[in-house]
Order: sequence, then structure tokens, then C-alpha cells
Amino acid sequence: MSAAEGKGAHYLFFLASTHFVIHVYTMLLPVLLLPLQEELGVSLVQLSLLASLPRLINVFVYIPAGVFSDRRPSTVLTWSFIVTALGAVVIPLSHSFISLLAGFTLISLGSTLYHPPSLRMASEYDPKRLTLAMGIHNIGSSLGFAAGPLLLGLMLEGWGWRYSFYIWATLTAVTVVASHRYTSRNLKGAEKGRDLNLFTGLRNILTLSFILVVAMSTLIEAAFNILVTYVPVYFTKDLGMSYSLTSIITGLGPLTGLAGSFMGGFSGDRFGKYRVGVAVIAVTGLLIFIFPDLNLLWAVVAVYGLSRLFQAAYMPLLNGMLAANCPTENRSLGFSFNFAMVSLFGAVSTTFTGWLIENQGTGVIFPLSLGLLVPTCLIVVILWRRAAS
Repeated sequence: MSAAEGKGAHYLFFLASTHFVIHVYTMLLPVLLLPLQEELGVSLVQLSLLASLPRLINVFVYIPAGVFSDRRPSTVLTWSFIVTALGAVVIPLSHSFISLLAGFTLISLGSTLYHPPSLRMASEYDPKRLTLAMGIHNIGSSLGFAAGPLLLGLMLEGWGWRYSFYIWATLTAVTVVASHRYTSRNLKGAEKGRDLNLFTGLRNILTLSFILVVAMSTLIEAAFNILVTYVPVYFTKDLGMSYSLTSIITGLGPLTGLAGSFMGGFSGDRFGKYRVGVAVIAVTGLLIFIFPDLNLLWAVVAVYGLSRLFQAAYMPLLNGMLAANCPTENRSLGFSFNFAMVSLFGAVSTTFTGWLIENQGTGVIFPLSLGLLVPTCLIVVILWRRAAS
């Protein structure tokens, strides 16, 4: 199936809506860190393992998932929602750290299975509108980032945090059926690829430019992950916000990602993904730099929203860089390899940051994130020059 055949608006709507379902869970753990700490009586470093251990497990899952996704993306997509739905049921039924870890591992595994085939499909929409397609795909994640904590914040005081998981589990179960029906009818062409294997695939993708993109992705995703995970803790501990207000603000922030995803995708196609990437990193760094000095609630909310806007704007640019530096027939494997490296470094950085917070305070997240953005920007400049030569 060519890029122009059978890939109308419904194709992008499917990708954006399924991306929404996968990411309604992403911001729930950061918001629940302190309530779970009170409920379980464990340290913040121990709780950070709920985020870091699943990432370590995913390191071993991403590569085989990518190889299989290059052959049967619709099958992997459907199973991603089955696994996610199981996690969404296990978590609210849990009353111990181990069972919570199992639930969040299933949620993380579902996301691991989802992204390689969905990003491959987005990259095949139209080569001339590559980053725009990635941006529309990313709009779904921004909506999910917002919807999860918003519903949690509304239910936290009256119903408790567990009921929000039951609601999302029901939606995810519906998506299992919808994904299977849609992909079986509309994505058969994506199933017809070369007979790939891991070693030939790795030889195809591991060029210098691709390795540079993965290094850049690992650094900036670590910075974003530190902010996403621990800014809600900063809101509660340093700014004195209630759990419900923290959850609502955490949910409102990603709504700006809707505009950011479209802005990054559109401007990347129009002005060049590397040029726009450098600009987005610079603005993001400036917002992180001024964030610790903000005291007024409206200013905190505004800068937080803007920072989430530019974080979202960078993701279609990043995915466009990965797609542009990876062979089409190995694209799922390329995305999987990148996610594996991101997960490995992210697991270490999340736990290390939790330890730093307990010893030096929550404010340490801001200089740490800035320190990761500097080499990120340098690598993008190098990629820009290589692409122009």
C-alpha cells in the first residue's frame, strides 16, 4: 500500500485516538506519588521504582517488539491495549507495593508494544507531511496526558483514586476491539514487508546519524521525564498545593500540548525539523530556568503550561528525525531501539533524581534538566549540519 492510498483523515484519527488511550495513564503515577507514599508508608526513592523498574524491563522487550512490529503492526497494536487494560485493572485492586509494581509494569509494557507500530504507521502517512503527521499523532498523547490527571483530580476527594482506573480500563477494553477491527480492515498492507531478523535490521539502522539521533533523544527524554515525574511533587511539597489541585493543574498543563504538537509538526515541515528543534530546546530551557523563581499561582500555571507546550512541540520533530535517519523497512525496529535506550537511561535518571530530591530538595530537578538540554542542543546542531552537507 502506498503512502497516498487508504490513508485519509480516518487513518490519523485512529492513530491520535489510540495514542490518547495509551497515555491517559502516563501522568497518573506522578500525581499519585505522595498519596501512595502516605498509603504504603515507603520512601520516595522506593516509589520511584514504580517508574524505573518497568522501564528496565521494557529495555528487553522493545527490540523484539520492533522486529515483530515491522511484520505485523496491527497484531502488536491490539495486544498493546490488552496488556494495558490488564494493568488498569490490577492497579486499583492492589494494596501492596509488589502488586502496584506489577500493575504499572503492565501499563508500561502496553505502551512499549504500542509505540513502534503506531509511529511506523504515522511515518508512512505522507513523506511530504512527515512531522505534521507525527504532530497529529502526538495530539492524542497530549489529550491523554491531560485527561488522566483531570479525571483523577475530580474523583480524588470524593471517590478515591482507584475509580479513575476502572473508567480508563473500560475505555481501553473497548479500544482492544476497535483496534482489531480497524487494523484488520485498513492496515493489511503494513503486514507485507521483508522477512526481517534482528541482526540484519540492526546493521541497517545503526548509522552515525541514527546513533546521534538516539543519543539526543535519550538526553531530552530524560529531561522531560524528570520534569513530568517530579514537578507534581514540587507543586505539593514546595508550593503547598493540595493533591487535588496538583492533579488538576498537572492535567491542564498538557492541554497546551495540543497546540504544541500541531505547531511542532507544521513548523518542522515548513522550516526544517532541525532548525525548529534548536529553537524549541532554547525556549524550553528558558522556561525551566525561570520556573523555580515563580511564586504567583497564575504565573506557575502559565509557565508550566508553556513548558508542556514546547515539550509536546519537540516530539514530532524528534520522531521526524528518527524516521528520516532510519530505513523504511526497519522503522519499527529503529523506534524500538530508540525507546530501549530511552528506557534504560530514564530508569537510572528517575531513581537517581528521587535520591537527589530526598537529599537536596525538589528544586534540584530544574538545574538537572537544564544540564541535559545543553548537550541535546549541540547534537541537534551537528545533525542539522550533516543533513545540510
